Amino acid sequence: MRKGIAFEWTPTCEEAFRHFKEILATPPVLGKPKDGEPLYLYLAITGEALAAVLVREEGRAQQPVYFVSRALQGTELRYSKLEKLALALLTSSRRLKQYFQGHQIVVRTDQGIRQVLQKPGLAGRMMTWSIELSQYDIRYEPRQAIKVQAMADFLVEVTGDPTEETGTRWKLHVDGASNQTSGGAEILLESPAEVVYEQSIKFEFPVSNNQAEYEALIGGLALATEVGATRLEICSDSQVVTSQVNGSYQARDSLLQKYLEKVKELSQKFEEVTINHVPRERNTRADLLSKLASTKPGEGNRSLIQGMVREPAVTLHLSKLSPSWLDPITSFLENGKLPNDEKDAKKLRREAAKYAII
Repeated sequence: MRKGIAFEWTPTCEEAFRHFKEILATPPVLGKPKDGEPLYLYLAITGEALAAVLVREEGRAQQPVYFVSRALQGTELRYSKLEKLALALLTSSRRLKQYFQGHQIVVRTDQGIRQVLQKPGLAGRMMTWSIELSQYDIRYEPRQAIKVQAMADFLVEVTGDPTEETGTRWKLHVDGASNQTSGGAEILLESPAEVVYEQSIKFEFPVSNNQAEYEALIGGLALATEVGATRLEICSDSQVVTSQVNGSYQARDSLLQKYLEKVKELSQKFEEVTINHVPRERNTRADLLSKLASTKPGEGNRSLIQGMVREPAVTLHLSKLSPSWLDPITSFLENGKLPNDEKDAKKLRREAAKYAII
């Protein structure tokens, strides 16, 4: 205080002093959860570490129960963001096993970790983690605003803002490949927070190249719907598919017309969908893995989600007519009968994939 100036203790000073005393008298301490109440888990990752905080809620106040953090080591540093989030959840379940066994755990995150961990086609370590986590009562819900002291020292979550900003788009790369007997597709879906969802699909039915590309696109739209994407930018190296979807080309083939209708139906679930043709060299990763899926399922493929599709997403339904040019097709569909000539048999397989008998 300056000399010659009278000091005055105002109501504002009194309020600040009272608040200061309250802070000193109630230091932040870990809380003890009550029997049967749900506990809330927040996850966070960086390039070199992961962290989680378990909190309990009483009214609108949050109180921390336990903190978990550790540095990533070795190959863990090369995990994708989605795998690191799953690892953070797994580490929390192991370190805080008594809480996971005695309470329902509500995981608050805006990433699609639930949709991935609950998929039956998970591959590798993600499948092992999913099985281990299935023994607990875990529920997932969107992350709300971070409240009071419970989150004060918590790492910044991968999304930054719990809501998707206007104008941000998810990026979807799709590619399909076919061979003489079957085909495959690769789907790479990237969120605005750069979390990548990777899925490879093996087709257990003969497909043409265009049909494989459409199957990949439909699978990508389904995955984007599951994880909650609202705005989507699609990249495909198929000139035919992208041009037909954009209206530049007309779909003359009856099967491709059905595929086009299916794509438009799925696209209506999003606020905005754009599809662009990209050169194959810019779609290298998806192109390579789609070929792997079409040849060696489960081998050399490091996708998080792997699956097999036994039936095409779209078929042409025709009633049986006889005698007609459809007889060889219906005979193959009903009895598996193929012509003796190898070239004719190959042609019949491809043609029969367009139809189904009802």
